[in-house]
Amino acid sequence: MRCWARWCSGFLSRSRGGSDRRLAIHVGTAIGTIMAANVFFVIIPGQKKMVDAMRAGQLPDPIYGKRGKQRSVHNNYFTLPVLFIMISNHYASTYSHKHAWAVLVLISAAAVSIRHFFNRRHKGVVDWRFPAIGAVLLGVVAWWTAPQALKLPKVNGPVTFDQVRGIMGQRCVTCHSPTPTFAGIAQPPAGVLLHTPDAIVANAQRIYQQVAVTGIMPLGNVTQMTPEERAIVAAWIADGAKVK
Repeated sequence: MRCWARWCSGFLSRSRGGSDRRLAIHVGTAIGTIMAANVFFVIIPGQKKMVDAMRAGQLPDPIYGKRGKQRSVHNNYFTLPVLFIMISNHYASTYSHKHAWAVLVLISAAAVSIRHFFNRRHKGVVDWRFPAIGAVLLGVVAWWTAPQALKLPKVNGPVTFDQVRGIMGQRCVTCHSPTPTFAGIAQPPAGVLLHTPDAIVANAQRIYQQVAVTGIMPLGNVTQMTPEERAIVAAWIADGAKVK
């Protein structure tokens, strides 16, 4: 029981120094599996049984139609949450939040509320409460996930480019190079290269946002970048991102 509790706690909370993109992947996989199972195990088999009964000149059992409609409605309400999960990789402010699970719940609730509005409208009922609820929930998410710079330790003394280049080489270049050496990475993410001084300077602002503001890079902090190293990078960029 304790192991289960620890697993849930780790699944629902943000990992230290990392992000919770894996949370969206797991939830999206679960919902997609449910939707596919609804079609494969209930909707299509029920439809086949009803068609077979009609071909045999028998009255189809209405239970198959009821079950098919029920599962179709389930899939209908899952649609918008799944669409967001599919594109959530592009919105770091959601999955990098320390309560990413709650952010995902709020966005999904907003999506379901908006979907319910359209379902009722198709039946001739226009109830603006539901899109209003969705808009409020999304507004709360936008306010709650607004990026804020990480609280980094103070850097003593001037920062040199060699320090920054050393950090990039140790923590970032395994992925952000023309030929990544990190397992599973075939090309530099987002096409960002950090293997030369010019490349580092050219991407200084992107580095600042990902390393010092959102803290989502390195992804999952797989290379174990320390707060002190993040502070050094931030100080170098604040000082003008100079090579010398």
